[in-house]
Amino acid sequence: MKRVIFLALSFVLISISSPSIAQSSKTPAGKTLYNTIINLDKQVFDAYNKCDLDKFEDYFDSDVEFFNDRTGYTSSRHDLMKSMKSMCDNGGMERVLVSAQVYPLDFYGAVETGLSRFYKVTNGKRKLVYTARFVHIWKQDGDDGWKIARVISYDHKAK
Repeated sequence: MKRVIFLALSFVLISISSPSIAQSSKTPAGKTLYNTIINLDKQVFDAYNKCDLDKFEDYFDSDVEFFNDRTGYTSSRHDLMKSMKSMCDNGGMERVLVSAQVYPLDFYGAVETGLSRFYKVTNGKRKLVYTARFVHIWKQDGDDGWKIARVISYDHKAK
């Protein structure tokens, strides 16, 4: 009898932790969500690459948090924009998206992960500075559309 109970409990535990169930929360976004987020990513970084500070700022939630393994923690859009202005005052950078994945965050928005390359452009010549991985948490707000609420930029590798 103990053996039957043990086998039944084992079966239940194995069923609960099966890969098909565990992966259901990791389903990639459908084409519509993927295209929406990738299009927004392009718009954000077009503004970044051009140092269009007003446009760039519009894509971030007012209480955005930015975690960067090189430069530290930024706790607001205001502080993020101070950093961005400083970077632009020093010639700016160009970001190129290498790869990206998008996953839905039900009742909130989406998470975008990927790899980027960053270049310094001087006298029309592009020089690769580093690559970095990122996580963007996109918040969908009915009135404001999509905003980036959290950023993690990590695994910077100088080239």
